[in-house]
Amino acid sequence: MQTNYYWLMVVLLLAGCAGAPTNVAKDTQPQATASGSGPDLSAVIDALNDGKPIVAEALLRGFTQLYPDAGMPWVNIGLIYFRRSDWDRAQQAAEKALALQPEVTVADYLLGLIAHQKNNAPQALKHYQTSLEKDPQHAHSHYNLALLYDTFYQDLEKAVHHYRRYLELIEGEDEETLSWVSELEGQLAPEGGSDEG
Repeated sequence: MQTNYYWLMVVLLLAGCAGAPTNVAKDTQPQATASGSGPDLSAVIDALNDGKPIVAEALLRGFTQLYPDAGMPWVNIGLIYFRRSDWDRAQQAAEKALALQPEVTVADYLLGLIAHQKNNAPQALKHYQTSLEKDPQHAHSHYNLALLYDTFYQDLEKAVHHYRRYLELIEGEDEETLSWVSELEGQLAPEGGSDEG
């Protein structure tokens, strides 16, 4: 029997390389579960928006006690550590989330971000790909995978593919990325094809 922890959404906006607002929007508050109302995470969101990550972490650790089988509180704790550049503790929290709930896409994404920060591109690649295997619609995994293909592996075709997927999946526009993709596509255009034959 699988427990529905839909209400334990990621309350931090994943910063990663894609960039995100610092404040957590109130409308990202969890929805009620099918069995009734879930816990109120507004105190966690308020603490994060007020620049009190230690308070937010303490509240999230309380959720780990109340819901010991849930992985999402650990992802959020990991994100707090990530924002503090504490890569090892962020990694431990993300791994704990996956041990509890292997299907949690954002835990793999977080591990990718951590590997990227540790300059371990092959490991970051693996985690972003795993994230996309679980959720092909995860826009930020596409973006960060595109960055790896673009800057580390210099595989422009794969980079463009993932940038394009990211742009398709996000709400709104990302003009900077769109402009960059146009430049990359220009580099991929066949050169002097009419010179032959």
